[in-house]
Amino acid sequence: MNHSSHPTLQPLIEEIRRKEDAKKITELIATFEQSLGAIPQDDPARIDFLLTVGEVLYEKGQYKDASRLLEAGAEQARTAQIKGRQALALGLMADINRVQGNYRNALSKLVQAREVLGQNPEQDKDVSARLHVISGLNNMSLGDYGNSRNSFYEAYQIYSQIGDLKGKALAANRLGTVATMQSEYIEAEKYLQESLSLTKQLNDQHGMAGALLNLGEVQRHLGQFTEARACYVEASRLFSELGLHRGMCIAENNLGHIAVQLQDHPSSRQHYMVALECAKIANLTPDKLDTLAGLAIIFVQRGQCGEAARLIQFVLRHPAHLQETEEFLESAQQVIANKQTQPVIDVPSPDQLERVIAETLEKIF
Repeated sequence: MNHSSHPTLQPLIEEIRRKEDAKKITELIATFEQSLGAIPQDDPARIDFLLTVGEVLYEKGQYKDASRLLEAGAEQARTAQIKGRQALALGLMADINRVQGNYRNALSKLVQAREVLGQNPEQDKDVSARLHVISGLNNMSLGDYGNSRNSFYEAYQIYSQIGDLKGKALAANRLGTVATMQSEYIEAEKYLQESLSLTKQLNDQHGMAGALLNLGEVQRHLGQFTEARACYVEASRLFSELGLHRGMCIAENNLGHIAVQLQDHPSSRQHYMVALECAKIANLTPDKLDTLAGLAIIFVQRGQCGEAARLIQFVLRHPAHLQETEEFLESAQQVIANKQTQPVIDVPSPDQLERVIAETLEKIF
């Protein structure tokens, strides 16, 4: 994207990217929208700016403003018949739905995006690859790992073909993730190491953090807790430097889970509190549920199976919980089943999430 003809907007976008304080970000968005008024309606640069800022805000967890700007970008791209941009905007909106647990909405936006772009477009191959990645992530959230892997592999092929190393690193990372979900750890490690070395070569901090996060996951599954912890700590640091709360939240939750497995409860508390703080800033319901899953395991370790069973029911009945949270809880459910606890009654409704978090923290710590 060539933004050089609009010198005021570029520094503004960089400032939005760096800012942490939500109030400041809101002010900057207003300034951005004002400055956009100076660009003629039919200038394609307008669309690029809307999409760029929409994506930056999405990564910062500012979903409402992100959706609004992407919506405007999609509409302008549709009017101007710029299919690649329209499809990308729809794809990004799908991804915003996905991270908030609205998997059906995500799917319908992806179907729309693919209709706009076509199955195997001659141009806009990079957009096509991104749609494959987003589609793979949505399938992964729904536990459909076969289709998820196919989508990521399509993206990996396209990025390799067009020589986009950053994209290839991302697709390799995703292939590693889905292989981890299917317990194919050797395959997972192969792709994740490829992703890590590509991102180091590109000096791409965001990509490095993502690869480390997922390598930690592989090592955690293999019971190599020291190695896993080192990966997560480094990933959390990189995400924190980038101001990306979602990545940091995942890393801190996993550090909490490792501490729970080692029965180091003070350390788990520390990590879970950071994770909840990040989840609150970025409005990440699935991640809050993941923290609760870890807390349920502490109940099991303390022999409080009734409390654990109630909390697990709450997490699993919540529509935004992830498939991997379900898998994480399987062993705890096994223990509870063997202990023959009383049937679970009075499970709170999903809209009680904040109350459940507060009460659980009080009971455990």
